[in-house]
Formats: sequence, structure tokens, C-alpha cells
Amino acid sequence: MSRKLGWSLCLLAVALCVSSLPAMAGSITLFSDLGPPGNVYTSGVGWSINGSGPPFGTSETAAGMFTVGGSGNFSVDSFDLAVGQVQAPFTFDASIWTDNAGLPGVQIANAAFDNLMSNQPFGGCCGLVTVSGISGVTLTGGQSYFMILGPVNLTDDSAVAWNLNNQGVTGLELGSSDGGVTWNSFGNTTIGAFDIIGQPSGTTPEPSSLLLLGTGLVCAFGVIRRKLNR
Repeated sequence: MSRKLGWSLCLLAVALCVSSLPAMAGSITLFSDLGPPGNVYTSGVGWSINGSGPPFGTSETAAGMFTVGGSGNFSVDSFDLAVGQVQAPFTFDASIWTDNAGLPGVQIANAAFDNLMSNQPFGGCCGLVTVSGISGVTLTGGQSYFMILGPVNLTDDSAVAWNLNNQGVTGLELGSSDGGVTWNSFGNTTIGAFDIIGQPSGTTPEPSSLLLLGTGLVCAFGVIRRKLNR
């Protein structure tokens, strides 16, 4: 095979691989009630998240309703929670649930995040608990969900507080003393501060497509190298 023919075939392979890739998109904010600048929130006021260990006596779980912006399905990449330390070891769980007539319905697949920890003392600002590298979590634009924060264990003595947002964002807020078996409603009020970052579903290239593209590029660069070395 001549060098000219080999070069042409490799270019054709690269073009086919590139055309087969789905469109890529940058990350977008699906929801946020964190304020600028620097993701600020109301420090020193928040929803209690704790187990029933001393000195509390009753566990506290909080659920805040939010609505995803845009339309279509989105893959969640990461989220940030404005959670402050109250009593060591400052651990808690987070999860995302569907809305079922004003109550948490079912947990979104793969949307349970356990043993998170706050590094921001309650009353200060503006440290966040960041969960990144998320995969397999899909939310739909225009639909409402619940972000739920609760103790790792209903009887532990860890306590944190979910700081309220300072942007005037309100939503249905629920509380539970039995880990979400039953809920009490606080009505439409200021919800905890957080954001969710993602991208439209289907915009990340498949690994196999990237492999094909890489193979085509290797072929093309190989021909260039041979030509330069002649």
C-alpha cells in the first residue's frame, strides 16, 4: 500500500470516528440556591440533621423540595451542600427522591450518598460538602424532587445543620424523627442551600467511540511519523 493511500484511509477512519461521537456539552447548573459571590448562604441558621444520641434524644432528618431547570433528561455530575458542623463526628447521609404528592416517593436510582462529612463549623461561611464523580443518576427538567439529609444512624450522636439559602428560594420543607418513615410538613418555607450540576443525557462519548477515535488518530500520526522519518 502506498503512503498516499495509507494516509487517505487513516484520515477517512478519523472522520468516521468523529462523526460517530455524540455531541459533547459542558456542565450546567440543574438547580442552585447558593448566592454569589462564593456560594454564600445564611450562616448560623439551618435545619437540624442528627441522631437520637445525647444530648438530642430524637433523630432529625430534613427534606427540601426543589425543581430541576430546563427540559429533557440530565445526568448528574456533582452537587454541593451547605452543611455545618454541630457535634462530632459531623457525618450525615444524602439522597435524592421523587416527589409523590408532596411527600418523598422513591429514591432516584444510584442517588444515595452515605457517610458524608462537613468541614465547615456551623455559624461560619462558606464551606461546602461536595460530592463529585457521580454516575448513573438522571433527573428530568421541570420536575420536582426532594433532597433529603439524615443521620448515618438514627441513634448516633453526630449532628450537623443544613444552612438555609439567602436567595429567598422557598419550597416544601419536611422533617422526620424516624428516618423518613413518617414526615411532618413545615409548609412552603426557606429550604437548605445546595446546588446540583449535570449535563444533558447522552452528551458524553461512549468509551468504545473514544477508543475508535484514538485508533484512527494513532493510525494517522503513524503515517505522519513514517513520512517524516523517510
